[in-house]
Amino acid sequence: MQHQFSARRQRGFFPSGYPAGEGVILKNSSIIKKILDVNFLVHHLFVPVLLLTVYCGTFAYVSARYLPAGVNQVFTDRLWKYLLGLLAVLLVLTVLAWVFDKNNRLSFRKFTVDLHPADFLFLLLPLTPVVQYMVNNETILSLADIALTVGFFIIFSSVYIFIIPALFGFLRSTRVLMALGLAFAVTIINMAILSQQFHWFAEGSLKIQLVYFAVFFLVGLILFHLKNRKYLALVILLYFVANSGFQLISHFNKAQEVAAVPDETLPVLDVTQKPVIAPNIYLLVYDAYVPNETMQAYGIDNRAQEQYLRDQGFVLYPHTYSIGADSVGTMSRVLNMSTSYGGEYRKGVSGDGVVQNALQELGYTTYGIFPTDYMFQGVGSSYDVFFPRIKGGAFWNLASAVLVGEFRFELGFTEQSHDQYVTAKQAVLGDVPRQPIFLYSHTNIPNHSQNSGTCRSEETSLYAERLERANREMRQDLELIHANDPGAIVIVAGDHGPYLTKNCYNTADAYDLAEISRLDIQDRFGTFLAIRWPDGEYTAYDEITVLQDVFPAIFAYLYRDVKWLDWRVEPVTQTPIVISGAAVQNGIIIGGMDDGEPLYLSGK
Repeated sequence: MQHQFSARRQRGFFPSGYPAGEGVILKNSSIIKKILDVNFLVHHLFVPVLLLTVYCGTFAYVSARYLPAGVNQVFTDRLWKYLLGLLAVLLVLTVLAWVFDKNNRLSFRKFTVDLHPADFLFLLLPLTPVVQYMVNNETILSLADIALTVGFFIIFSSVYIFIIPALFGFLRSTRVLMALGLAFAVTIINMAILSQQFHWFAEGSLKIQLVYFAVFFLVGLILFHLKNRKYLALVILLYFVANSGFQLISHFNKAQEVAAVPDETLPVLDVTQKPVIAPNIYLLVYDAYVPNETMQAYGIDNRAQEQYLRDQGFVLYPHTYSIGADSVGTMSRVLNMSTSYGGEYRKGVSGDGVVQNALQELGYTTYGIFPTDYMFQGVGSSYDVFFPRIKGGAFWNLASAVLVGEFRFELGFTEQSHDQYVTAKQAVLGDVPRQPIFLYSHTNIPNHSQNSGTCRSEETSLYAERLERANREMRQDLELIHANDPGAIVIVAGDHGPYLTKNCYNTADAYDLAEISRLDIQDRFGTFLAIRWPDGEYTAYDEITVLQDVFPAIFAYLYRDVKWLDWRVEPVTQTPIVISGAAVQNGIIIGGMDDGEPLYLSGK
């Protein structure tokens, strides 16, 4: 073997006159020389980095002006600053290369690429997650919203994948610029999925984001350089169809599972006869408000507010919980007096619930006053009077969440200040019409934690701060009612817990059932309830276990007839996935660390 290798050397395996080691050195030096070539530096490095800097800088600027702060804004804002430093280094290298070799002139030529119809299938790559988002939010999207969403992201992606590379093709290979634009568009549009996967809130991990970008850039380079466009079209179509099909099938299966669960018929209330009394009814909900037993477990003392309510004549129901664990899941069932939504998820909260319809038949004017149009999304409003106005559709809610890079509960919906909402609400409370009214108001404080799946270190303290604001607003609301409508039925309630324990989100994928405590369940299904009754006759009718029992009790009180209590729902929590399979039945915990024990201990 040694002899053969030696012979190959002598016959010119390496250039004649140079030892093997020197050949390697010369080869490396030629590579260095090529890299330090002015045209190589400008066309292959400076131009792509410059365009990516512009992409990131403009996106960060526009996001800061027109969108809530989020993961995408932080990502692009960080990246363009790092890229600016890299551009400076590349500029210095370019100048040095020109100084040491002034004969090396910078040249520009048109890089032409013949686009094939199959190339436009690249738009399916950024559209794949868009389909996933639309499937998961189908309940609030109309056909117009779907068309607008698809059209918007086609235009958004086309700008980076086709339009800008076509305009700047004289600076660099169009295919490279197209791959760069593809990676940027896909990364931005997929960021909401990454945020959910890694539990990001407001900001993400630059390392993970850059790896994701780099992978799609390399994939784009490979696909754009495939000579056989048939294979290109096949690969992309398979990717799109497989992913979209999986999402549709998964969503369909979940819908079938829900449909398989027996759904009780909505109550048909006989209100042909007039009730004994017909006072105004105010349902004032303060989001994620819970009784003091739960508050104390967080290290918060809310006894003063509860005593204030007692002093105002309210009866407190400190052991109440909800069969649902989210706003719509709770309140639609409250206003339907049922475990059923009656078809549409938002049917009850949008004004078309059993309660509102019955009260309208009795001559009540119904009011729905909310901080946003969230309750109306996809179904509109059936209230006689409602606030705020409803946006033209849910398209921008979805699009803005995608551009922000995370689906946070507070993103989207009608833009208005909290003060505007309070003004609209208190205008009704301070000017009571002559005809009887029913008002449902849902204040978005103290509110629950963000829904990233990771608790912030200051989560509880932030909740405590919002609680103080909610308490002040509650007192203002009640003082107005007391001054203008002292004979009204006033219901003060929370809709679910604040999600401050464990991962501050659904625990199904993160914790075993054996790890779930009493507080964890209170933290999700617990509700606050206090009612001011016009007189003492209520004691025969206020058999309330879950929040969904409120209006059977109210109607029983109005009619002075206990038969209305037959419409009370079975007091079993409906979404065990929220809490790793644990449940509450008739006030008793099923599963977890406190299996078989009461949900609440105070007063026991």
